[in-house]
Amino acid sequence: MSLQTRTVFRQLWRQRLFTLLNVLGLAISISACWVIYRIVSYEYSFDDPLPQKAHVYRIVTGLIFDEKETYNGGVSAPLYQGIREQVTGVDRVVPVFGQWVNSVEIPGPKPVVIEEFKGVVATDATYFAMVPYTWLAGNAATAFSAPENVVLTESRAKSYFGSLKPEAIIGRVLLYNGKDQRTVAGVVKDLDYPTEFTAKEFFVLSPKTYKLAEWTNTNGSDRVYLHIRNLADTGRVLAQISSIAKQKWDENTRESGLPIMVKRWFKLLRLEDSHFSTYVREREVRKVSKPVMRGLIGLGALLIILACINYINLSTALVPQRSRSIGVRKILGSNSGHLIRQILTETFVIVLLAVGCSFLLTKLAYSFLGDIIPDGMHEHAGGWGILYFLALLLAGITLLSGGYPAWLMSKIKPIGLVQGQSAVQLSGGSRMGLRKVLIVFQFVIAQVFIVGALIMGSQLNYTLKKDMGFDKEAVVLVNVPWKLQRDSLYRNRHFVLAEELRKEAGIQGVSVGWAPMSNTYASSMFEYRGAEVKDPARRQLFKKYVDTAYIRLYNMQLVAGRNLRPADTTNEYVINEAAVRALGFSSPQEALGKLIGQLSGPRYPVVGVVKDFHQQDFHTSIDPVALMAEKSDAVTLNIKLNSADPGKWQQILKTAEQKWYGIYPSGSFSYKFYDETLAAMYKQERNQSRLVNLAMIIAIIISCLGLFGLAVLIAFQRTKEIGIRKVLGATVAGIAQMLMSDFIKLIFIALIIASPIAWWAMDRWLEDFVYRIKIEWWMFVLAGAMATIIAMLTVSFQAIRAALANPVKSLRPV
Repeated sequence: MSLQTRTVFRQLWRQRLFTLLNVLGLAISISACWVIYRIVSYEYSFDDPLPQKAHVYRIVTGLIFDEKETYNGGVSAPLYQGIREQVTGVDRVVPVFGQWVNSVEIPGPKPVVIEEFKGVVATDATYFAMVPYTWLAGNAATAFSAPENVVLTESRAKSYFGSLKPEAIIGRVLLYNGKDQRTVAGVVKDLDYPTEFTAKEFFVLSPKTYKLAEWTNTNGSDRVYLHIRNLADTGRVLAQISSIAKQKWDENTRESGLPIMVKRWFKLLRLEDSHFSTYVREREVRKVSKPVMRGLIGLGALLIILACINYINLSTALVPQRSRSIGVRKILGSNSGHLIRQILTETFVIVLLAVGCSFLLTKLAYSFLGDIIPDGMHEHAGGWGILYFLALLLAGITLLSGGYPAWLMSKIKPIGLVQGQSAVQLSGGSRMGLRKVLIVFQFVIAQVFIVGALIMGSQLNYTLKKDMGFDKEAVVLVNVPWKLQRDSLYRNRHFVLAEELRKEAGIQGVSVGWAPMSNTYASSMFEYRGAEVKDPARRQLFKKYVDTAYIRLYNMQLVAGRNLRPADTTNEYVINEAAVRALGFSSPQEALGKLIGQLSGPRYPVVGVVKDFHQQDFHTSIDPVALMAEKSDAVTLNIKLNSADPGKWQQILKTAEQKWYGIYPSGSFSYKFYDETLAAMYKQERNQSRLVNLAMIIAIIISCLGLFGLAVLIAFQRTKEIGIRKVLGATVAGIAQMLMSDFIKLIFIALIIASPIAWWAMDRWLEDFVYRIKIEWWMFVLAGAMATIIAMLTVSFQAIRAALANPVKSLRPV
């Protein structure tokens, strides 16, 4: 070991408290930055290996529904044929149509039936030209030569046929939905990279003649991809697609004679942007927001900057103590370059130790973050990217953290030793202006995060506690599985079950109908043609299929009229106040008895009006809604438990399960408490809040470490002053208060700077909520009080220790 290396480790050991604080501060920030890098690199790696990815586009459908703009990830099914036949400038048109499969039977001596699974699409050979798979058996040309063929991925083939080799699977027969027989014609290896092409089974999409009306439909599971060689042609390609669709739309309007109240258009979405297209509505497709990813990158950079600032503060706090030894070394011949190298080497060793510690902290972070970590991230190793990232981080932090302390120590003038200057004078003065600025910066960031955590927590609490227009407490939802709904043996049996459950003492009520607020909904264009109106009033209304117990169970308030009467099909409506206004009625009472209905459908009277209630989350305004009876579409049991005796809920649910299995087969019972379902709707907001809370904790810890270093420095520099004050009669409390007053000023300055920044950031975040809290003054006062208390607790130990020091020792000549 060289002399310089021994000197470095000797110095680190001599100042082991500061070494530990530096390692801890850097390790916390590095581990946070590491986790962020893993998340961001994973999300940005979707479909990277795809050849000519930049030339692949998706067609998405834009719609204006009820004066609201939205995008659907699907298209009209016939559109791909029209593009192939009429659009120029497109090299490849790839349809990927989702298929509904209820069950798959694997024939054999003992047939095996697998139920309710996903990942089945219908496509053609162009798909495998766009997305290159490794064929383990068969090939694209032969696999799509017959309409009854099916191609399986390796994982799906193993789930069906176990350890059979791919070659042995070719020719095997599968029975879909109990009637659709298909022959395995190919097996491909699963894609080993993050991708939106997640299908596991591929049916053959055979050309067919579509009805004219199908050109006006939009199915979210029917995707169409285009390969456009010349990217400059995208505008012209889009114009041709729009022209074809408009022509078919107009033809259907003339043929049907019905006006279509929906405005529709198309957009070419780059495949590179597809994973980030959160504005496109698609079921069961995980997407992420680019602004959120950029925010994570900024958060990682900010935490690293905070750690570097912390290191600089702690390192410069040691300058007065090291100035005499550095001055002696300069007198003995060491030059500035040698000192700078030594300080940077010390910094490198500390950063290296911090990187090692961050391995453990990263593991802890993964367990803490839980569902914030994207699925599949751990399987995505990242290759050399992680090593490059860590190397860049190591070098960057070493230079950022060690550069200023190294420069500062190299400026110590050895002549001061001869002149009898103090250690503080040797180190360049005692104003500490830069260090105070850095401390203020740290606490500005910390207070922004504190305010953010308070406001986010308040908004999330508001969304769950605010009156939603219905009573969600003690309600359990039980859905009838789709397979049982379609099975004639069990059809409408849930109404029998509802009657049985109503007899239980611990159940206050049972309603069969759609939940008031959910992520799924149905809507139709309704109109009112009254003699007193010149033109018919038309408006898109949400539809909810309910029974007569629904309004009472959810404690909805009837502001006019009466409840629905028992019926198997719709023959009257109860609407909300928003629907009253949307259809042009001046009051709920005026709406009673008026005939409304869906376009081209029968009209039925409005018999009641309920007070407005939320149908979707708080990002969306309350929309017009119509409650109606439709027995065939009401498939959810809404069970109201006795809220006065929650201790018996589990026993009641066990009884409900036993009654369920008296009607339905075993293994099909599943329930959810409705308030938990509503809370799950705000998963993204909760995750953002958790990240802000974590960032707040990290920022506070790092800021406090910096404060501790500054407190040590101030106590060291004011040692003689403290001794003189004690000799003159100053109390310990008075001296401690004097030392802490400087920090209170810094915290106050930080609060003044942080408040407008935090207000602006949180106001922007709250803009996404139609129903939101107000940003109150007390939130900033509370944030300032929290920061002040934390800071005082951090520096009080050092301040009291300095105040208790023996003044004789502090006044002894140096």
